[in-house]
Amino acid sequence: MALFVSPEETLYTALSSKQPFVRLERCMGSLETVFKNALKRDRRLLAIFSSYEANYMKKGLVQLSYDYDVTLHYQENSPDSLDDVLVDDANWDANCLLEKSGPRECAIVTDDPSALQDKITGIFDRMIGLYEGIIGWRINSFTFGKMSTDTVCFLTYDYALPPVNLRQLQSKTNFAAKTIWKDILGHAKVPPFVKPFLALSYLSQECAYDQRAYDEVEDRPNQAPSDPAPHLAYGPLVEKRGICGGLAWAFKRLMDEAGIECMCVSGYLKEDLHVGHMWNLVKLDGQYYHVDPTWGIKGSGVFVGGFMQPDAFMRNTHLWKEEHYPKARGMRFQYDFIEDYLVQNGGAFLDDGAAETYMFPDDIVE
Repeated sequence: MALFVSPEETLYTALSSKQPFVRLERCMGSLETVFKNALKRDRRLLAIFSSYEANYMKKGLVQLSYDYDVTLHYQENSPDSLDDVLVDDANWDANCLLEKSGPRECAIVTDDPSALQDKITGIFDRMIGLYEGIIGWRINSFTFGKMSTDTVCFLTYDYALPPVNLRQLQSKTNFAAKTIWKDILGHAKVPPFVKPFLALSYLSQECAYDQRAYDEVEDRPNQAPSDPAPHLAYGPLVEKRGICGGLAWAFKRLMDEAGIECMCVSGYLKEDLHVGHMWNLVKLDGQYYHVDPTWGIKGSGVFVGGFMQPDAFMRNTHLWKEEHYPKARGMRFQYDFIEDYLVQNGGAFLDDGAAETYMFPDDIVE
């Protein structure tokens, strides 16, 4: 004798596999209740299910239960698998959106859309520092009325330019970074701790601060830039112009090419809290140091006041969510140490083709 399968179980199986039709037999109570119970069993189903149509069949004179033929409709861009749907509950951590290949675009089921938005807002500074070109995020949401108290949110991101165009510029930037290091070093083999200074020296002397791009951000901070280049590494490394975001990404790209761990930090300057700022953390011999390449190009000379500094120093002028970044406690490889090393050894590097203008700038500003 076959075991009786409840209509809720039958419906759950049909929804999980995106069946277009299903027969629900011996339903007690309303069909809406059957849907409520099936969707409550796995909240992720809400991210693929859209609506239904049904016809019922009467049996006998006394109607104790109903059989339904149900047509199921699904979200047009629903995830392929329930494993691709996230559930925002008390234990859900928005940091799971920060995947290596890029910020995760996904469907999220939540019973508190406002709290979900707060969680994403709370990590957006990390997104800005992890993914070049990202400028915002958005949620498209929908609800099911009486069928469920949950809301389904489809999370997507906005970029300074379409991702395919962004990748094209990044390819050109990568080539430029290789060429720049050849121009800086020639055949010289310098130790890793010298390379952050050479990168700062290059950016300070070769790049211009794009005041027009900054003014646009100040005037319309929540809109996509009309000219993305100065906000990307492409601007400073290819077109020789940028603002803080582009300079931070350019410095990181030069560090990546040099094989030195580096990340971008998103925060603020204390003197200008209404517009965001970006700089870098660089890691040498297990210790992190702050480098602010923007400070190096807003005046004449190579400014080393914001170069290879610990948290304790940077707190005087910068604000950032420190819990989102490694602690910077490095003290050894500050500018004085590097300068002394270059004074003693720089001649040999020049003999191997290193560029004197970057290794020994005419004007160092502290």
